[in-house]
Amino acid sequence: MNNYLLKNANLYRNQKFQIVDILIEDGVITEIAQNIEKNIPTYDLKGKMVSHNFIDMHVHLREPGFEYKETIASGSLSALYGGYGTVVAMANTQPCMDDLDTIHDFQKRVEKDAHVNVYTYSAITTDLKGKELVDMAHIVEEDIVLGFSDDGKGVQSDEMMDLAMQLASNIDSIIVAHCEDESELQGGCIHDGLYAKKHHLVGINSASEYKQVARDLELVRHYHNRYHVCHISTLETVELLRQAKKDGLPVSGEASPHHLILTEENIRDCHPNYKMNPPLRSKEDHQALIRGLNDQTIKVIATDHAPHAREEKNRPIQDAPFGIIGIQHAFPLLYTYLVQKNLVKLETILDALTTGPAHVLRLKGTVEVGAIANLCIFDLEKSFVIEEKDIRSKSINTPFLGVTCQGKLVANIINGKMIEMEEM
Repeated sequence: MNNYLLKNANLYRNQKFQIVDILIEDGVITEIAQNIEKNIPTYDLKGKMVSHNFIDMHVHLREPGFEYKETIASGSLSALYGGYGTVVAMANTQPCMDDLDTIHDFQKRVEKDAHVNVYTYSAITTDLKGKELVDMAHIVEEDIVLGFSDDGKGVQSDEMMDLAMQLASNIDSIIVAHCEDESELQGGCIHDGLYAKKHHLVGINSASEYKQVARDLELVRHYHNRYHVCHISTLETVELLRQAKKDGLPVSGEASPHHLILTEENIRDCHPNYKMNPPLRSKEDHQALIRGLNDQTIKVIATDHAPHAREEKNRPIQDAPFGIIGIQHAFPLLYTYLVQKNLVKLETILDALTTGPAHVLRLKGTVEVGAIANLCIFDLEKSFVIEEKDIRSKSINTPFLGVTCQGKLVANIINGKMIEMEEM
């Protein structure tokens, strides 16, 4: 039976911290108050931070088709050890998540192997080719499907995106857009900035992102459909989103931890672990992302967890695939590099990891009496080093190996069941 009492928790809910006790009976939060006494297993947290566990609305679990990179089991285990309780997988699998048979197969795999709650997006277009829309009206009826995304590729055809937006509006679903105008690409591998020029590498310009964002927002003005921008990296995109929100459009956007922490100036030795799409941008872009997070223009932090096998990532940067892993250490990195450096408040980070994505996806993301317990417990005083031996993903492609972080996960409570990572 999932009956236990959490004493002296520094609980974050309703945008404030409070020292309370949390009573959980049969996996449900039955009381939040001070000085609760109950003859059941009791854990004195001594002021450790407790929050709703995190929601990542942008992960690549690679299954089916690319299990040598990651599986539902290994990817969701990484999420579990990162304090996450819910993740949403992208559709660029093999076969692609673009029909009911593939989605039903994915659901069976999730039921068998997942360590956290796992949802998926359907593709927008068949096999992500941008030529034909999937059967959105029927696919949206599946509980495991939370929206539509061709992540990995931008929808190049204006007419195709127009039709997708119209249908999304009709069925009250969301388009989760990877914005990348391929007419602006020249085979680049990092940002078209100082580092690319110094090392004679082909750059990726900012227009490749913000041009499609601008196009899509004009469609939203027409159809008023739910629309979300993936992995924002440029100051122009932040400004476009800020204006769209001021205009009352039903839009949202996410930033990834690596874009909130690093810039092109952090790239070392042209190492392929600094190669992601979109790329690490300039200081000015980074500052715009921080401002956007602080003023609520950007209300979601999503990792874009993108595992690759060691042999395929260990190539020259221009030849290596895009992407890094990120879900296991997202919170400690954000806490270390943003909160402790007084760039962003802890409350803002927690909102962007819980209520922000929950609001966009219409999920539960708050801690309430009567709700099933989905909580994470962190010791913010405890530091650790990110080491390969501790990584739960099948892949190790991250630029943060060897980095010392503050804030260690103590336990994760998934649907009422507590999984302890540290002695409490």
